[in-house]
Amino acid sequence: MENSTKKLYNIMGNLLKEKIVLAFSGGVDSALLLKIATFLRQNENDVVAMFFEAPSSTEEDLANAKNLAKEMQVKLYIKDVDIFVDDHIINNEKDRCYHCKSHLFNQAIELKDELGYGYVIDGTNTDDHKVYRPGLMALKNLGVVSPLNMAGFSKEMVRKLAAELGISVAKRPSAPCLLTRFPYGTKISPAKLDRIEKAEAFIRNLGFIKFRVRDHANIARIELEPADFVKFIDKKDRVIKELRKLGFSYVTLDLEGFRSGSMDEGLTEEEKKKWIL
Repeated sequence: MENSTKKLYNIMGNLLKEKIVLAFSGGVDSALLLKIATFLRQNENDVVAMFFEAPSSTEEDLANAKNLAKEMQVKLYIKDVDIFVDDHIINNEKDRCYHCKSHLFNQAIELKDELGYGYVIDGTNTDDHKVYRPGLMALKNLGVVSPLNMAGFSKEMVRKLAAELGISVAKRPSAPCLLTRFPYGTKISPAKLDRIEKAEAFIRNLGFIKFRVRDHANIARIELEPADFVKFIDKKDRVIKELRKLGFSYVTLDLEGFRSGSMDEGLTEEEKKKWIL
């Protein structure tokens, strides 16, 4: 951990010499990079942050990004991005993440060039390379730099250092984009994304932290930590009522529990290997 931290600081220091645009989600990974950048910057404008305001992001994500940028006194660019200009994204194809990341990060590349900065960086860590992430290929092709991955930081290490540095979102659960809530091949619309955001916000307000609502047309499949099952059953009537108001005909609890990337479980090993870096 100590050696990786030193390496991370060295990497960030070198990148800041040519100034950086940080793709900023408001999550713990990018928040850690922003915090370190504020320690190391020589001038206030050596680093700026950019939030992609797309239908696949949430109001909570945006609020976190705004609060963190304000706390760390970093200029935040909020870019309104229409992701529904690409059929790969609209049809939620298996390589959707590649096309979505390409579309989003091209906006950051444009900002970098406009400002005359040297790099676009993001919060990819080593754990991201262990799962199905076609978007990582897009970042590589665009020349985006991932300091956490370069320094050998896993998610656990990110959280540990973020806590040591007093970052407010150090314990915030991972919040991948809303597109991950749908089976591949499902046609996506802004209304469907809005429905999922509202469903998850409702369950979060009931006190649940680590969970997902997966959208299977008229079926809501809810993934929770098994330890939360009993608590959830006690509140099931409220959940059923709310999710039916949102348009789901059936509300189910997945007995396998919460697992990140569960929509990837139907992919073949060959499909996964295609995108391994």
